[in-house]
This record gives sequence, structure tokens and C-alpha cells, in this order.
Amino acid sequence: MSADERDEHGYDVTVSMGKANAIAFAMIPAAFALFYLPYWWIWGPGSLWQFSARPFLDFLLFMAAFAVGIVVHEGLHALGFIWIGKAPRSSIRFGILWRSLAPYAHCNAAVTATAYRWTLALPGLALGVLPAVLGIVLGNWRLMVYGALMFMAAGGDTAVLLAIRSLPGETLVKDHPSKVGCSVIGER
Repeated sequence: MSADERDEHGYDVTVSMGKANAIAFAMIPAAFALFYLPYWWIWGPGSLWQFSARPFLDFLLFMAAFAVGIVVHEGLHALGFIWIGKAPRSSIRFGILWRSLAPYAHCNAAVTATAYRWTLALPGLALGVLPAVLGIVLGNWRLMVYGALMFMAAGGDTAVLLAIRSLPGETLVKDHPSKVGCSVIGER
């Protein structure tokens, strides 16, 4: 995590793709502790291995749900910028970083650091934590695993949250146009 390119226009707080991936990888044991262990404790170890009579179809459906979840993940970032950050819709762009096959939602409007944090956290909470907790409560291992995977898929967002944790909430930031992170542009 670095603060670089300081000048009269502010500075960038960015995270390398390697660091973002390392944080995502570190979220595996966190997901295990937060979701798998409570599920196992409540429902028993055998409940995790209840395979259906159609495992190939289940796998295809799961992969389709995961792919849709990745698209929805980026849509939630856009909604966060619009609803929480009060950014105009015209400031939102979607794309894919082809080198890393990473989809993204980008906002070129300034928002407060607090709004940026909520926008970063929204997909991990809505697509990760919420389904995983529902899966635990309902005894649905598929939902729990889906939520755990979507929680881990928010690793890049978590890396940026960690990078900007010391910024005051009213600080104005803009999503960085080409790196993982943001540009700090001043106080509100």
C-alpha cells in the first residue's frame, strides 16, 4: 500500500495488483473462520458434503451464479457511488482489465472517503457476508460457500479499505483511473 505522486493536486493511495491478490488470498482463512467453522459447528461436518444427484449441473449452476455475482459486484460499486457518494450516473464507467481479467466499475467524480469506504465494502457485505450468514442460519451449504467465495472476491476492495483507513471521513477522493485505489484531492 503506498501513497505516491504527491503534488499540489493531492496524492494517490494505491495498491499493487500483487498486494490486492495477497489480501484476497489472506481472506481464505478469514472466510474459513467466519463462515465454514460456524456452519460446521451448527449443522455438523456431514452437512457440508450433501452432494446432489446432479453434481455436474450443480457445478454449472454454481459457476453461472458466481459469474453473475462478479457482474453484480461491479454494479453494486456503481450504485454505491451514485446512492452513497451522490455521484452523477454519467461519472460511472465499466470495463475489464484484460491483463488480469478483472472487471471494474470506475467513478470519475469526487466523493468523501466515508462514501468511498461504503462503496468499496458494499459488494463484500451484500454478496459475501449476507449470503454466507443466511447459509449458516438456514443450513444451506451452497449459499454459505457462495457467500464465502464472494467475500474472498472482495479482496481487492479490502486491500483498498486497508490502504485508506487513516483518511478522515470528509476527505475528498476520486477513484484512480488506472490503478487499484484512489486519488486524494482535498478536504470538503
